[in-house]
Amino acid sequence: MNKKSQNLAIISPVKPTYSETFIKAHIDKLPCKTHLFYSLKKMGYHPIYNPLDQPLFSDLKVINYLETALERLSNPQIGYYFRKHAFRKYLIDYKVDCILAEYGPSGYMVMEDSKLLNIPLVVHFHGRDAYHFKTLKKYGVRYRRMFSIAQKIIAVSTEMKQELVKIGCPEHKINVTPCGPNEKFDLNLSLNSKPIHFLTTGRFVGKKAPQLTIKAFAQLHKSFPEARMTMIANGPLLLECKQLAISLHCKDVIDFPGPVSQDEITHLMNRSFAFLQHSIRAEDGDSEGTPVSILEAMLAGLPVVSTRHAGIKDVIIEGESGLLVDEGDWKSMSKKMEWLILNKNEASQMGVKASLRVKSNFTMQHHIDKVWSTIQSCIN
Repeated sequence: MNKKSQNLAIISPVKPTYSETFIKAHIDKLPCKTHLFYSLKKMGYHPIYNPLDQPLFSDLKVINYLETALERLSNPQIGYYFRKHAFRKYLIDYKVDCILAEYGPSGYMVMEDSKLLNIPLVVHFHGRDAYHFKTLKKYGVRYRRMFSIAQKIIAVSTEMKQELVKIGCPEHKINVTPCGPNEKFDLNLSLNSKPIHFLTTGRFVGKKAPQLTIKAFAQLHKSFPEARMTMIANGPLLLECKQLAISLHCKDVIDFPGPVSQDEITHLMNRSFAFLQHSIRAEDGDSEGTPVSILEAMLAGLPVVSTRHAGIKDVIIEGESGLLVDEGDWKSMSKKMEWLILNKNEASQMGVKASLRVKSNFTMQHHIDKVWSTIQSCIN
């Protein structure tokens, strides 16, 4: 079907922000008419607003808190009755052909609407929704019914696919595709004559383990005092990381600029020697899908030092398009960083191979094509 005749409802917990580029890419790049329904932060997963930015029923906090309380005491069919009535009416009026739910709990919230209206449901898992212990405790049993209703499930790594199978999803329903990088990071960087400057862009949260990256850099800095590092982003562990940098005598060689624009990230990539990310399974169970930041660094031509974690193992060929260590092993991470410095020609070739690997297998267009073929398989 062509763009004019195909209507896709996209369900998101929030209106996409700078850090949710994958949802915005689905809205902008899928070859169909997209209709975004979204909620608000800390207001649950059921949509509050329709694609016209109008409340499905009410956006008063007291009303939404009451509806959420009823949902927790009963089920979403009762708790969100008025919202659901308006949601279903929109789907019918605009002849929606398929529903794409971003994150597992969003899929759960609209699964009965999908079943009642006989509209195919595709649920896209991204990371926390498949691993976080409290989320799984709340939604684990509910997911099983959703898996039976949904036509297809999208996972962003082969490891995530295995996790979803463990909690009850039929394997044949799962398609795997990592979210694609922003094409603006196709920079073809050359590492020749670059200063020893390392870059990270992950949020300061448990699964990114920024403390371990700082420890690895501090160890390296003892042998290479000219080395510098920039750690972009924000998050609950930022203050702790700044204090750690001070205690390890790295206050003046690690920069914490906070969140920056994509143009500034491009500038920093241009002056960086390598990209770092020490992803781990956090204490609360949270885990990566396939970090887009790593794909973007690879696309730019930067050698990456990361961990054997989640989808990172899918995209990096160890020793060829990047270097990997075990989760938590910051000492080995420091040694890998040192190897890059001492082997600049090989490091440069690693960056070239990383860029070619992403262009051949993991571009945004690869991702959009896979998502679109998944949707079409449910409709045709």
